[in-house]
Amino acid sequence: MFQLPEMILFDYGQTLIDETDYDTIRGNHAVLQRAVSNPRQINASQLQKLADELSKDMAELFGPEKRAFPGGEFSSASFNRYLYEYLDIKLDVPWNEVERIFWDHAAPGYPTAGMKQLLGFLHVKGIRTAVVSNMMKNSETLTLRINRFFPENHFEFIMTSCDYLFKKPHPRIFKMACAKAKLSAEKIWYCGDNLICDVKGSYQAGMSPVWYGACAKANQTLAEDIPYLTVMDWKELIQKIDRLIAKEER
Repeated sequence: MFQLPEMILFDYGQTLIDETDYDTIRGNHAVLQRAVSNPRQINASQLQKLADELSKDMAELFGPEKRAFPGGEFSSASFNRYLYEYLDIKLDVPWNEVERIFWDHAAPGYPTAGMKQLLGFLHVKGIRTAVVSNMMKNSETLTLRINRFFPENHFEFIMTSCDYLFKKPHPRIFKMACAKAKLSAEKIWYCGDNLICDVKGSYQAGMSPVWYGACAKANQTLAEDIPYLTVMDWKELIQKIDRLIAKEER
């Protein structure tokens, strides 16, 4: 465990970007501005009422806490299509653009402390990087968002679970990342804020997990005795990797 990695994979939400300021009504309102037909005059709050009902019904398909269960992923395109077509709302943009507009307004976000420095450090040291995230949005939408926050990033690929069927902690999503990287799992570290999806999932796939606790939800626990690094600031990870590099150079 925790030999110098050839690649580090990152989760997105609360790992690369802090999205604690999340307001669905704000996102709905922005999308509704693109309506060319809204015969029932549905407003942002009414739209969210149906969205909440759909999310509740989806628990039967994906579990009550969909992010903590190994299984398949759904897309925001299918969710939005049901939501807007059911309410007879027609929009003047494609579904990919709908998810981007909603996201940009609902969760403006900002880079987690020290992430830009960490990514720059890893590039200089020749450690490859990529992103693997559980997400309803597709990989193209996430790539656009990441490139806006980190215009000088060197991510080799950016994957979202809705494009690859499986979601963390299912091992298949991690195996796909290994295939894309053309690396064995033991040469990869995975950084994320969720002890089940990120830490347990990557460990069981053979990777070395790093738990980023600064933006993590409270009261997370791991039943198994799983070894992982904990960092509360990305500067800590820079220091740990620097020590591993120094050790190898001796």
